[in-house]
Amino acid sequence: MEKYESDETYIARWVAGELSEEELSEFKKSEAYKGFNRINTIAQHFKAPPVDTRDALIKTKEQITFGKKQKTTNITWLSIAASVVIILGVFGLFTSTKSYTTAYGEQLAVTLPDGSKIQLNADSEIEHKRFFWLNNREVSLKGEAYFEVEKGGDFVVQTAYGDISVLGTKFNIKTRAKTFELNCFEGAVRFDKIASEEYHILKRNDKIVLSEAKIVTEKAEESIPNWMNGISVFKERPLQEVLDEIRLQYNVTFQGKEIDLSRLFTGSFLHDDLEKALKSTLTPMGISYTISENKTVVYLQ
Repeated sequence: MEKYESDETYIARWVAGELSEEELSEFKKSEAYKGFNRINTIAQHFKAPPVDTRDALIKTKEQITFGKKQKTTNITWLSIAASVVIILGVFGLFTSTKSYTTAYGEQLAVTLPDGSKIQLNADSEIEHKRFFWLNNREVSLKGEAYFEVEKGGDFVVQTAYGDISVLGTKFNIKTRAKTFELNCFEGAVRFDKIASEEYHILKRNDKIVLSEAKIVTEKAEESIPNWMNGISVFKERPLQEVLDEIRLQYNVTFQGKEIDLSRLFTGSFLHDDLEKALKSTLTPMGISYTISENKTVVYLQ
């Protein structure tokens, strides 16, 4: 992790010219240096002539205390302009974010600035602040990911269904268009349902599934998420959810005969063979199918 992200005095000392030669050399090699340097350079053009700071402070206090109106000089406006340039520039950099995404059939391992690890499943995205992240350990998630969080301050994962708060633990979150699952593998996590006062605390092997706006509590036996072992497992889940997962893992579309997607499926499929995956999911449901030559379309019959 870059030092300027964890040391809040770093940038101020750089502007004041108080960094050591070693710190300055290291800073110039960072990705953020060009941005900070550009802001500082622009600000230099707006610097006002030297001002008697003691006299200015006294006048300011008098104005606040007695409500005296002071004429705003060009020097004041130049100072304000310089301050605005610096504040807006630094604000823009400090609020910038970094994101990681995966496509269909892809997985991605991500290490956060504090050493916490995230494994992204297919068609997923995480995002977090680029600077001073250690002071506000928050990430947003779309899709599915497995987390191994290092101990430290609060760690929050924001999703469309609610926030998950942890200290140091291992857990998996699945947040799709119509699906939300949270599985705790180690430690403890808290789920605060969005737009509600409802919350749930999960400990090891606890699992919750959001089904038709209701939270269902389950027990899980696996030590890591099944998808990390290359398999998707379902227990009485709508067929729509099963087909969506096949689509994510194999980048295929389903066409043809309309089928009842609300029927419940219990079973699994592997992520390394499309034909076997279809056979293990559609055949037990009595659904016939054919696959296009390029294996991008599954025709339901």
